[in-house]
Amino acid sequence: MTDEFSLIVNITVVLALAGVGGLLASLLKQPPVAGYLAVGVVIGPFTPGFNGNTQTIAALAEVGVIFLMFALGVSFSVKELNRVGPVALWATVLQVMLTVAGGLLLFSLWHGDGNEALFIGCALAASSSMVMLKTLLDRGEVASAHGRLLLSMAIVQDLLIVLLIVLLPLFGHAQAGAARSLANLLLTIAFTVGKAAVFVGVGLYIGARFLPLAMSYITRHRSSELFILAAAVIAMGTAALSASLGLSAALGAFLAGLMLSESEFDHRVLSEIVPLRDLFTTLFFVSVGMLIDVPFMLAHWQMVLSFTFIAMLLKVLATLIGVLPFKLTPRTAAFTALGMMPIGELNFVLAQGGLSSGNLSVESYKLILSAALFTIVLMPSLLRAAPWLGKRIAQLPLLWRCFDPNANLAGHHSGLEAHAVVIGYGRVGHCIANGIKSKGMPVVVIDTRLPRVREAIADGFEGIYGSAASLHVLQAAAIDQARIVVVALTNHDATLAVVREIRSLNSKVTITARAQQADDVPSLKHSGAALVIVPELAGADALLNDTLDMLGMPR
Repeated sequence: MTDEFSLIVNITVVLALAGVGGLLASLLKQPPVAGYLAVGVVIGPFTPGFNGNTQTIAALAEVGVIFLMFALGVSFSVKELNRVGPVALWATVLQVMLTVAGGLLLFSLWHGDGNEALFIGCALAASSSMVMLKTLLDRGEVASAHGRLLLSMAIVQDLLIVLLIVLLPLFGHAQAGAARSLANLLLTIAFTVGKAAVFVGVGLYIGARFLPLAMSYITRHRSSELFILAAAVIAMGTAALSASLGLSAALGAFLAGLMLSESEFDHRVLSEIVPLRDLFTTLFFVSVGMLIDVPFMLAHWQMVLSFTFIAMLLKVLATLIGVLPFKLTPRTAAFTALGMMPIGELNFVLAQGGLSSGNLSVESYKLILSAALFTIVLMPSLLRAAPWLGKRIAQLPLLWRCFDPNANLAGHHSGLEAHAVVIGYGRVGHCIANGIKSKGMPVVVIDTRLPRVREAIADGFEGIYGSAASLHVLQAAAIDQARIVVVALTNHDATLAVVREIRSLNSKVTITARAQQADDVPSLKHSGAALVIVPELAGADALLNDTLDMLGMPR
């Protein structure tokens, strides 16, 4: 079998099985992620039957990590990061310190090896931003208070874990010269933090000034392919640059997204890159499942379950203690504590580094992977218990003073409510938008042509650049809060796709649409449009009525 044919077979089989696994998981009312992980276990090297190429799938999975972090960066705004930043920073630092300290204490007692316990504690401190984001997306809670706080803490945590990846070998191989080792350690910390700060600062400076110009130039060619290529190159290129500097590729991808988050291209970038993100992140979860040693889990099931329970309890308690000083609502605190529970993708890097350096035994390495599988699978289901947990902890005598039921820390609200959304800002859309605005109703304009979006913004409307058939673009327009949507597009297929997507997101909003010919009216009304106007027929009706009026005849 040639390498090319092997690659095709592996990708085809993995995607097909992942689709089946995700479907079965959904039928069992489990998150699709659980199905992807199960598929990885089935095709992994530790189970009989077809064995996927671990290296090939893992390489493709890395692309998924990059696209996921890139999309995460685009969906964030610097203003929102500044708003939640202090809480996310100090709560995450406290949470990581408590997790590492707790892991060091507990697993020193378990194994008797303090150095190995240190690696285990650090590995457990890494929460999975991928599982976190995927679960929040599935629940529609990315913009919620706990969603923003969780994702912000995940970013800070990733930065801290990257630092640990660099520093842990120094602890593991520390020699007798304590003073010299401490000096080298402090120097390494300062150098790593400084390098990351310079990289982020320079990246944001350059991105804010040159990326919008480059994307604007590409947009003029009105080519979707060029736009997607440009976005992918920005994501992959920045990730590669970050990795070449000894930092995390995920950090670079997030920075690339952050560069575009404050530009007028953010919503279109999200809508274009999301299909790629979803495809490659599926491969990531399959690749994680392939690392699970099922025979080991079965032979040591008591040890695996005990380790997993300790890890879950340690992470939940550490996170809860970390956020208590900031007086969140009990609900937000509970969601955050449970959301930080899944052991993250960066823990594999830490664990592999400990294994290769001899600081981590094979048994501990497999325990970490097994616990990661259980925490990833259980987290989406356990989140359903967050409201109940919030009520319980708020009733505890010593904790109720630590919460503020009226706290509003990281929630995102667009401010749009009972507004109109006008899709297409041509001559018709321009007239309709201004007419609605004159009656005092807020209007959001969506268009795929950047000059028209800029024109709408100059006219005093909130403008969104991107396709209205995209979920992310419609969410940015707060379609769930809209009172009326006017689809003023000239292409029937595009209008039909937009009407269907809007109706799937909001079953109550009134939709009016423009049709090119009378034959298009039935399909648009069947898809959910309450009123469909054919300009030529409407013009003919108006001309006929005015003519009859002039003749003194009844209409």
